[in-house]
Amino acid sequence: MKKGILALFTTFISTLLFAQTVFAFTGDMSINEPNVRFSTSSFLEGNLIRIYASVTNNSEADLLGVVRFQDNGNQINGDQPISLFSAKTDDVFVDWVPGWGSHNIKISVLPWNEENDDPANNTITKVIYIHQDTDHDGTPNDQDDDDDNDGVNDDDDTYPLDNSESADTDGDGVGDNADDDADNDGVPDEHDDLPLDPNESTDTDGDGTGDVSDSDDDNDGVSDNDETNNGSDPLNPDSDGDNINDGSDPFPTNNEEWEDTDADGIGNNTDIDDDNDGFLDIDDDYPLNKGPIVRTDQNSYTVTINKRTSFDASHSFDEDGEIISYKWLIDGKYLKEGQIVNHKFRTLGTHKLALTIKDNHGEERTNEFLVNVVNIRLYTQVAVLIITFILGIIIAQKYLVPEKAKAVKNFFKKSK
Repeated sequence: MKKGILALFTTFISTLLFAQTVFAFTGDMSINEPNVRFSTSSFLEGNLIRIYASVTNNSEADLLGVVRFQDNGNQINGDQPISLFSAKTDDVFVDWVPGWGSHNIKISVLPWNEENDDPANNTITKVIYIHQDTDHDGTPNDQDDDDDNDGVNDDDDTYPLDNSESADTDGDGVGDNADDDADNDGVPDEHDDLPLDPNESTDTDGDGTGDVSDSDDDNDGVSDNDETNNGSDPLNPDSDGDNINDGSDPFPTNNEEWEDTDADGIGNNTDIDDDNDGFLDIDDDYPLNKGPIVRTDQNSYTVTINKRTSFDASHSFDEDGEIISYKWLIDGKYLKEGQIVNHKFRTLGTHKLALTIKDNHGEERTNEFLVNVVNIRLYTQVAVLIITFILGIIIAQKYLVPEKAKAVKNFFKKSK
């Protein structure tokens, strides 16, 4: 009897405890590991990652609550509300842009009514490692040759993870872009023409070579030493201020002279014959142009009548330009053009030949030549006759005269 009463009591207590347990979790929400996922399996620094969570209603009642996402204890965005029908699920997500390194991601379900909820199944924690990708180019730093994508290879980059800096010229721990005196030469970069060269701070001509190393500081074509010797300013390309560069100015310290056409040491403003052609400027239609020089292959010609003769002006030249035309006038009536011309004279005697050449500035010069036309054939025939006659005399003297003398001598001998 006692055993029956004890068994009945035990059954009653167990039933009561079970009823209390069922009653306690009649509003339970839960989340488990398979119900948490990420939008990618490639976890890179700076990439947006979406975290999804599915919450299950384990009860027969409709339930409300929120899901909270945390990264290393810091909340990601705000709480995400959920609304669950009996025995159903609700999905929520948040967007997350992580930094590199290890991240402890905690997803928690927070029911509005906590009395009937089992807190043991309300939290999931995942540890995620985010690979460093400083420039967010999709290539992790351990595989990227230029981590900060500043165009400087990491091996040559003093600041491989800072795209605003790549060098520290003076080694003071401050990158050149942020350093007011990158080469630590005492001249602030804003006043330093060569801010990365501690030995230079001035580049007068802006050619990239500092004045200390540059042999022509003002880049006027005259070396600093020569300018010092001739009195011009090595730091001013136009020492006399006449708007002519010293390298092109034969008088770099005289602002009243800047040209010397004939290079005689007298400036054109003073020189009365600028081109030194023998014609005074006031009488010279081309005072700054040296006229062409007329020359032929001979100063005078002796030619054969009725025989084609060449006349060559290739020896003519122009000192400050080029010859553009050659005109030959023969006896005032035959005009021929070209550097070399041919002509056949049909009358004996002296003929006139005038050659006019023009240079590329339009100035013309003319020279006249005499051509002596002879009958070379007639002279040759006469010469042959004369030579023949002389040879005849010589032969007669050598052979005929001795024979005649011998005949006369024999004649007298017979007469005796």
